[in-house]
Amino acid sequence: MKKRQRKVRLIRAAIQLAFFIFYPALFSTAFAGVKSIFQAIAAHQQIAWNSFLDVTGLLLLVTILFGRHFCGYACAFGSLGDAMYELTVFIRQKVFHKKGRHGYPEKAVRILQKVKYILLAFLLLSILTGWYASLQGMSPWDVFSMLTARKLPNASYKIGIILLVLILIGMCTQERFFCQFLCPMGAVFAMMPILPSALFNRNREKCPSKCGLCRKRCPAHLEIDGDTPLSGECICCHACQVTCPRKNIQIGPVKEREMVKE
Repeated sequence: MKKRQRKVRLIRAAIQLAFFIFYPALFSTAFAGVKSIFQAIAAHQQIAWNSFLDVTGLLLLVTILFGRHFCGYACAFGSLGDAMYELTVFIRQKVFHKKGRHGYPEKAVRILQKVKYILLAFLLLSILTGWYASLQGMSPWDVFSMLTARKLPNASYKIGIILLVLILIGMCTQERFFCQFLCPMGAVFAMMPILPSALFNRNREKCPSKCGLCRKRCPAHLEIDGDTPLSGECICCHACQVTCPRKNIQIGPVKEREMVKE
């Protein structure tokens, strides 16, 4: 099983690295599309389709059809979070001899997951009220975009730089810290109606008694039961799937899979 886990991790890491190098701005571009809609509404103008909305629309469609695989595989900021967290795990194991993967208690995760919705509402409200312009220089995402474009942010981005550093520290403390707790685009993705064929499911009858490895390994501490109130929080990292000792987790409804096997 460890060999299979290593193989999946390497494939995922390779895909993440490719997107990080060639398409690091997909996240900010997608949110720029959302922002353009609310800017048009605030200005009482007709919403004009633009290149930002091309990316936003495509990613929303992909999310509905296939789940949040963009978050799990293609988002540069999410990939950075994975790298920071895995580096911290490595240091804890090699230097401090700490076993296992660290993170916040499930109750804290559930509470913090709501923060991204509050942040999304705040940003959209600031756009509608015209206050968004005053936030110039405070965006950690703008700073990240500049850095990936090999541009150094100037002094006007001091607050944005500080916030980015704090987010990087948070990434070391909890797997997918930013994606789960602070990503406004993640909040949008989480609210999308994902097709049942794109949701992770398990056949509980085949699960070992008192196992729970999938939930323990899931960064969001999710129950792997398809369409649930929290299924939108799944970032499709496939950690649950490769961790299951009985290969009992698949994408798509359990009944359909059983019918195919029969």
